[in-house]
Amino acid sequence: MAYDLIVKNGMIVDGTGFARYRADVGIEDGTIVEIGRLGGMAAAATIDADGLFVSPGVIDLHTHYDAQPFWDRLCTSSVWHGVTTVLTGNCGLTLAPLRPEHREPMLATFCCVEDLPLRSLSGVLPWTWQTFDEYLQAIDIGLGVNMMPLVGHNPLRLGAMDRAAWDRAATEDEIATMQRLLREAMEAGAWGWSTTNSPTHAGPRGEPVPTRLADDAERVALGRTMAEFNRGVIEILPPSVTQPDEADRKHLLDVARISGRPVFFLVFDATPREWMESVAGDGARLQALLRAIPFNPRFTLKKTTFFSNLDVWDGVMAKPLADRLAVLADPARRAELREAAMQRQRRRPGVPGRFVPWASIVVKKAARDENRALEGRGLTQLAEALGKHVADVMLDLAVEEGLDTEFQLQTRPPERDIELADFVRSGHALPSQSDAGAHLNTNFCTAGESSYVLGEWVRERGLLGLEDAVRRFTSQPARVMGLRDRGLVREGMAADLMVFDLARIGVKDDEVVRDGPGGTPRRVQGAEGIHHVVVGGQVVLNHGRHTGAFPGRVLRAGRAR
Repeated sequence: MAYDLIVKNGMIVDGTGFARYRADVGIEDGTIVEIGRLGGMAAAATIDADGLFVSPGVIDLHTHYDAQPFWDRLCTSSVWHGVTTVLTGNCGLTLAPLRPEHREPMLATFCCVEDLPLRSLSGVLPWTWQTFDEYLQAIDIGLGVNMMPLVGHNPLRLGAMDRAAWDRAATEDEIATMQRLLREAMEAGAWGWSTTNSPTHAGPRGEPVPTRLADDAERVALGRTMAEFNRGVIEILPPSVTQPDEADRKHLLDVARISGRPVFFLVFDATPREWMESVAGDGARLQALLRAIPFNPRFTLKKTTFFSNLDVWDGVMAKPLADRLAVLADPARRAELREAAMQRQRRRPGVPGRFVPWASIVVKKAARDENRALEGRGLTQLAEALGKHVADVMLDLAVEEGLDTEFQLQTRPPERDIELADFVRSGHALPSQSDAGAHLNTNFCTAGESSYVLGEWVRERGLLGLEDAVRRFTSQPARVMGLRDRGLVREGMAADLMVFDLARIGVKDDEVVRDGPGGTPRRVQGAEGIHHVVVGGQVVLNHGRHTGAFPGRVLRAGRAR
């Protein structure tokens, strides 16, 4: 017997959480057909995994790749990190089902909420679909990863209410129409539905997205429709967003109880853990999706978008380097810069701007030896010691070093990772909130969440064991989703695999590249230590380089692979 591919000599971490073992993996027709010692067997292709780990591919449950196949079939940055399957259509924002008159407003809202380039995306979307089934056909064009699409609540509202979706709650008849549209999407293979009531989610003119006009009864009714299928998940962003208050906790439970389905919500810390443990005996299925990778961007004043929404600073940062340096060094301009530094940053209409978090910015790396002692110290700490304004501390140092000083925004101290990892070990949270595919316009990318956890939590700090961490990224999300043929290295399972070096795995620094839709710039996050990524039995990445294969497919729920 000749295999299509053998991954030989690897240390298998199979996704169950059980101990690692050394074996070869034989693959034929996209399926794992034999595991063991296969040294005498022939194969069309071979991967030598000696000294490396072989695990199931990562399953990411919070992405926004809904439009990306039309300009990046590989689905970067996720595939670079060993992600082989993604859940799309989160936050109630999907591109189907949509009648032609609803395409433009829905796309504009999607791009506004998720920080995507509207004009560029408008130029690459073919809009060959109206129904959810037609949309799935349109994106099933050979991809770098497999996709599991949710259907968004916003298109359901537009389909049932037309322009009134932006203005009010739905009537009983309109809710019935949404339920019918949801049934059609589920029958076409949707993996569930998503919605948002987050106050940060607004359209281009500051108007609330349509789902923010829905009342609780509307969402409960859609949950009741989900109960008819006995499959699928529901994602809800409540008004209190990542720390559900008492009213939102009740609503999440109501939807979980009426639907009988897992209900996802997003968290950035372990605050909801005690509540989730207290209601676990109720039988409702609640699942927190945790942002494991910290948003701690590094930047220099030579190259940054960090101040792009701050008056005065935005204009200065847009100048050519020599002119920018001259302005930042000019004492006459400092008063203006100091005053603006304390103002709110502009954000999109309808969403309050944030203040620059000066207290969280530290000197990460000095460019000159005489300034090394400043590394690791916070700007506000230095300002107090030197008797300076915090903006002057940053600008004086940056100007002295030719704008090469590297600063870092530390939004989460390393100590908090301990309680987050403990939350994951409890089983109530999954480290699966990468937001990959979104925020192309902004100054962060967190697509490398799994690489961060394996490198930082597992190798460097021992907060999770390797077998347990792999289980949280593979078989556990597969089981929650009802994805029966993935998430394990086992005979009969789909051959979605990651081959990696635990001694090197991690995330590279974010960088801006000009390969977005229509050549627009976007921020990406590369990986360290990922040697091979196999999707459907085909090698997609070989030592980080794309092989040219696009074996990824749209997976339709309720249907055999």
